[in-house]
Amino acid sequence: MRRAHGWALAAVLVLAAGCGGPGASSAPSPSSSLVASADGGAQVLTIPITIAGGQVTPNGEKMTAKVGEKVVLQVTSDQADEIHAHTGGDGYELEVPAGTPTTGSFTPTSPGSFEIESHHLEKVIVVLNVS
Repeated sequence: MRRAHGWALAAVLVLAAGCGGPGASSAPSPSSSLVASADGGAQVLTIPITIAGGQVTPNGEKMTAKVGEKVVLQVTSDQADEIHAHTGGDGYELEVPAGTPTTGSFTPTSPGSFEIESHHLEKVIVVLNVS
């Protein structure tokens, strides 16, 4: 229920910013979400990723996670690609077919700063700071 109120508040703030007159800009939409699991266990960081026309979103954005926190990648791409997460251990790879939404996850086991990147575009999607 608290999450629904948060989204409603965000929507009101975006609408209010749109009415702010010349030069006013709306707040950026959230690119990730952090939620506790239903059983009260560890939190989950969900990162939506879009690849279209040779561009990727997010593009080099910094995000934070904790050791042991599940990281979920939700990828939609107009071309086949491979997403790499350099996690300090063996790393993580997710094959992404063109036009098919794909979800994968990994759990960081050590602290550090790790890049999640598109193999084919050779672009950093997210820099994940794990503590």
